[in-house]
Amino acid sequence: MSPTKFLHFGTAISRATSRSLSPLLFPRRFFINCSSSTTLDSAGDGGVDAPQPHSSLIHHPWPEWISFVDGLKAKGYLIEPPSEDANGDGSGGDAVTPSETDYNDMNVLKDACLSFARDRHDILESLSRDDIQTVMKDGCPNLFRKVVNSAKRLRAYVHLDEGEVCGTCNLRGSCDRAYVIMKETEAARTVDVARILLAYALDPLVLSGGDKALGREHVEVSIRKLLSEISELSEEPIEAAAAVKADTKTPSRKEKPSKLTNDALSKDVEMKRGDWMCSKCKFMNFSRNIHCLKCKSKRPKKMNVEEIGMKKGDWICPQCEFMNFASKKECLRCREHRPKRELSPGEWECPSCDFLNYRRNMMCRNCNCERPKQEISAENQERLWESPTER
Repeated sequence: MSPTKFLHFGTAISRATSRSLSPLLFPRRFFINCSSSTTLDSAGDGGVDAPQPHSSLIHHPWPEWISFVDGLKAKGYLIEPPSEDANGDGSGGDAVTPSETDYNDMNVLKDACLSFARDRHDILESLSRDDIQTVMKDGCPNLFRKVVNSAKRLRAYVHLDEGEVCGTCNLRGSCDRAYVIMKETEAARTVDVARILLAYALDPLVLSGGDKALGREHVEVSIRKLLSEISELSEEPIEAAAAVKADTKTPSRKEKPSKLTNDALSKDVEMKRGDWMCSKCKFMNFSRNIHCLKCKSKRPKKMNVEEIGMKKGDWICPQCEFMNFASKKECLRCREHRPKRELSPGEWECPSCDFLNYRRNMMCRNCNCERPKQEISAENQERLWESPTER
């Protein structure tokens, strides 16, 4: 065989086997040097081998969230793993470390956020209560148990009525803790705020920029304000932050309790149904308050019906002393069953809709259900007129 034919034969073999052999059989540096021109051409043409920008990986629509996460990384809460060698030749290369792509990763950011919040327990008192109210008044961001409990503690912290919030929440039908009141010993903490901010910031709707529910924009504005406040307060040591809290509180926020404890202003406030006046200090309390907000005296068990605005059929729960409407069979606060009603002679309860009817009603005025036969006492049997068609 001539040298020329052997050369052509060897070239054919190399071309046939180069496609079938694995790249792992050759050093990585060999492919990098040999394919540099091809890579440049494909990058210039925008091909699949073109290097992808990192901005799509670390993008988050909120600059406040990015600043907050950067602060966690600067303070050591986000530990960067050792950078990997991108080129495999010991030169380091342009490796993308996980810390550069973690703005949207719940698994990486959760522990860092909660650890920071537990260390900076002093920040809560310096955050805007108005923004917390805006975030919490529409319900919980999701149904995770710890998130729901944190939301309940924050609503109690900013004095939002749990029953009203749960009544308007879109997740109420699937929540097993709807209308549940947290214990007084479980006070709100900074970690509760961190859980709520984490849930909203990493919400898929926020990351994708999809359509949001009506009023969600106001919630997101308040969340971003809280993120900015936390980032600013975290730059100061704990002692300095506590001092700033005492010095920089606005007069309106600082004087709110004094306004509420003022007797004259308390008398001028319009009383709503269920509100009650403390017999000891004459302070007007909301219906949900078991103890007086001013002197901590317990609400009287027996109160004048006209004083608290109760209508016929309304009842006070014997367990938690919450005032309930007549239509409620269970207490709205503690789910205690309604005690047996004290009926006047001849009055009766409809077995269908539980409506309270007068003795003269032969049919329920609410649902037109027929009066039960056993409700007609023997002594009044002869006084009641019965239609001949019913005999």
